[in-house]
Amino acid sequence: MEIITIEKEKIKPSFSFKSARTPGKVVIEGKDIIIGYDEPLTRAVDFQVERNQKIAIKGVNGLGKSTLIKTMLGILKPIQGTVEHDQFVQYGYFQQEESASDKTALQEIWDEFPAMTNAEVRAALAKCGLTNEHITSQMRVLSGGENAKVRLCRLMLREFNLLVLDEPTNHLDVDAKESLRDALAKFKGTVILVSHEPEFYEGVVTDIWNLENWTTKII
Repeated sequence: MEIITIEKEKIKPSFSFKSARTPGKVVIEGKDIIIGYDEPLTRAVDFQVERNQKIAIKGVNGLGKSTLIKTMLGILKPIQGTVEHDQFVQYGYFQQEESASDKTALQEIWDEFPAMTNAEVRAALAKCGLTNEHITSQMRVLSGGENAKVRLCRLMLREFNLLVLDEPTNHLDVDAKESLRDALAKFKGTVILVSHEPEFYEGVVTDIWNLENWTTKII
């Protein structure tokens, strides 16, 4: 008797992001900024992020790319300088790593959006390429890619005019990367993206910031 292996169900994701009200021309402005924790990671720099600009931040590991975007968002204070946001900025933030909980993927989304029905939450997660098995599994047992899809789902259910993504493609499969790239291209807002994959962001971003030009470290 021939043994037939049944392939696991695979859903192709379809990402999309909703834009909030239009902010002013300058979304974020940094003046005389030095980023870091105890030690400075950069020389003093000025920068502006303008409405609808799409920026890729690149550079070797350890230069402070995640530190930079947290400073830009106001999550971290700079060692020196000031960061100002337009008054109408609403941001969505995808962290590089996030501690996984004991909640199921379904509960993770439902707790944040309690007005949604069970069916609506399941449909939103399925749109991100997650199967019923994933949806009913605890976040801590999901793979890195599945976990990322749940967190992208959370972003898809919000509205913002500034989307900040820190290494979003690290664990994603080819289909998910392709869909995310398409969603970023179509997003009517500002994007700041940390990535090591030029093939992912080239053709989508308007500007590339190389942190190797800002660093105080010897590379």
